[in-house]
Amino acid sequence: MTPILPALLCLGTLPKPTLWADPGPMIPWGKPVTLWCEGTKEAQKYNLYKEDRSVRWDTQTSLRPGAKAKVSIASMSDEYAGRYQCDYYGPAGWSGASNLLELVVTGAYSSKPSLSALPSPAVTSGGNVTLQCDSWQGFDRFIVTKEGGDQLSWTLDSQPLPTRQVQALFALGPVTSSYRGMFRCYGYYSSKPQVWSAPSDALELLVPGEEARPLPGQEEQTQLRRRPSWCSRVTEASDSEVTDGGLGTGTPEP
Repeated sequence: MTPILPALLCLGTLPKPTLWADPGPMIPWGKPVTLWCEGTKEAQKYNLYKEDRSVRWDTQTSLRPGAKAKVSIASMSDEYAGRYQCDYYGPAGWSGASNLLELVVTGAYSSKPSLSALPSPAVTSGGNVTLQCDSWQGFDRFIVTKEGGDQLSWTLDSQPLPTRQVQALFALGPVTSSYRGMFRCYGYYSSKPQVWSAPSDALELLVPGEEARPLPGQEEQTQLRRRPSWCSRVTEASDSEVTDGGLGTGTPEP
């Protein structure tokens, strides 16, 4: 007879932890970011790692009750861009993995796209508008983001132009007043989907008229993506902290 308890522990019977990035999941090159992982108050150890396990941090000491773990990255670069998860260990064994966090670095390429609205950035409610994103660099994908708490975005493959530029045309509509706001475009390569260009200049869409309503898919929208200086110092206080940027010693586990 197969023992039930070990099998359950392998599956992760504890509630999965929450993983988030502060100040957010899109970080300009060279700027700091902190990754937080929070489980239940019984958590004794945390692991935080890239989805492909190429980067991993562990907290090696017991934590105070209710503690959460954080990893401080002092200078964001393409080395840290990627998809992250975390889990934790408690009296009942290992938890399941957190939801994926997609950590994006922007400004990885000096060339920034241009963004324009066709036929105009002033759009009548109920009408349609096309956002045109162009670049002289050969990105194979573009992403347009709308600034604000909703974190909406649209992604398209690029198309080559006779001028040797690449371009993507984002057709939006029917437009409501919820489309009002600032939009930016980024380029990236599909082989490195969390490593983006510098943002285009901001484009403001103007939609007069009706009261703002949620954009399609807004309620379901989730968080989005040369030399590393690693540190695996762990401090035991109200939080467990691992810092990067030469503030301690150690190397990431493979």
